[in-house]
Amino acid sequence: MGQTYRCEVPYSLPLGRFRPETMGPSWWTLSLLRGTYFPLTVMDIDPPARTAEGLCVASSTRVTVDLTDDQVQAVGLPPGRGYQVAGMLLDVEGEPVELPRAVSLTVPIRWLRPLDTPASSSHHDASVRGG
Repeated sequence: MGQTYRCEVPYSLPLGRFRPETMGPSWWTLSLLRGTYFPLTVMDIDPPARTAEGLCVASSTRVTVDLTDDQVQAVGLPPGRGYQVAGMLLDVEGEPVELPRAVSLTVPIRWLRPLDTPASSSHHDASVRGG
């Protein structure tokens, strides 16, 4: 645990094994990442399920801001519900701005490879790039 590996998501995710009920919230993200690889830092291992839970860095233009109690009162919403404003972050020219964020994923252990081994030539890099 605490080690970073390259996670290679196969192109095909058989429905019998990779369903929302078996992969949890990671299912949707992994279905979008088919055929990619990215660094994943392992935080926990579930030996019976043969899965690892880890963190990866992803970029997104989506932001979510929690409203304070004062903001909730100022716009006239009923108090005590925990409101959020969600949307896209834009710069002054109206262009989307991507920010890095940590995403928790549960993946099969067999998808993990040491970082110093070559990536599969059939996969493309889905990691965040600085620049």
